[in-house]
Amino acid sequence: MGEEPEKKRSEVMEALLLIGHGSRAEQANEGMFRIAGMIRKAGGFTIVECGFLQLCPPTIEDAVERCIAQGAERVLMVPYFLHTGIHIREDLPSVFVELKKRFPHVEMAMGTELGNDPLLAQVVMNRVEEMRNSPSKEQ
Repeated sequence: MGEEPEKKRSEVMEALLLIGHGSRAEQANEGMFRIAGMIRKAGGFTIVECGFLQLCPPTIEDAVERCIAQGAERVLMVPYFLHTGIHIREDLPSVFVELKKRFPHVEMAMGTELGNDPLLAQVVMNRVEEMRNSPSKEQ
């Protein structure tokens, strides 16, 4: 009887963590930060962070720490990757296991990569329409 009731899922402070590969070229990483900003602005998450697997900061671990410092009790991680390569199959699961060991007091979940989502096919078709409707951009 002396135990506190568990919080309902809707009462737990959630953070969204976008996980990218990372690049030494800073401008290559900016796109994910822009997406994070769009998600934050759209609502649903007060805490939205980005972390990178390699080559640049912040690391995934640093990003999780930032989420926790902002009050996150649950961190939902979405790999911002298109394909199921070695990073998705091996590297991220390994990082995830280590994060759960390091932060046992925080609930964590890893989603799937962006992959073959039909919305991505629509993005490709949007780009095709942009090319058809704009002056030629030869490179």
